[in-house]
Amino acid sequence: MNDINELRNKYISLYDDVDGVSKDYLDKIEQDFQVKLPNDFREISCFYSGGDIGGKSIHSFLFSDPTNLLGETLRIREAVGLPNRMVVIAEQDMSVIVMDTENKPSIIWIDSVEVTKLDKQDFVSKPGVWEDFSDFFNYLLNEEEEERNY
Repeated sequence: MNDINELRNKYISLYDDVDGVSKDYLDKIEQDFQVKLPNDFREISCFYSGGDIGGKSIHSFLFSDPTNLLGETLRIREAVGLPNRMVVIAEQDMSVIVMDTENKPSIIWIDSVEVTKLDKQDFVSKPGVWEDFSDFFNYLLNEEEEERNY
């Protein structure tokens, strides 16, 4: 797991903005999803509430945004039977990035057609995985730094 303060400082140096959500708001997300969000996700959410980062569009954590974490997770749960412990954090070019709130690796990036295989994780294509959300967030920040260097 990455140091959250270092990630926060790195994020601010790249985006010069802090746009987080409150702990009460995260409690509501947990209540609506019936999950316990990982601590690193909760800590990063205090300064980052979704949006474009590292060339990826992460679903907004804010319910008022059209493609928000809650709405997209519930939509995919209903459409394909996504396990309740999974939260959809992004959908990218025929792929889905989910957070497993109970197991490691926590972040799994799979082809969209394999979303029904999340429970057993018997994927045809090797997914991208990160041990926890802070590792994934650090990856996104590194991607952003690389993009800005070109």
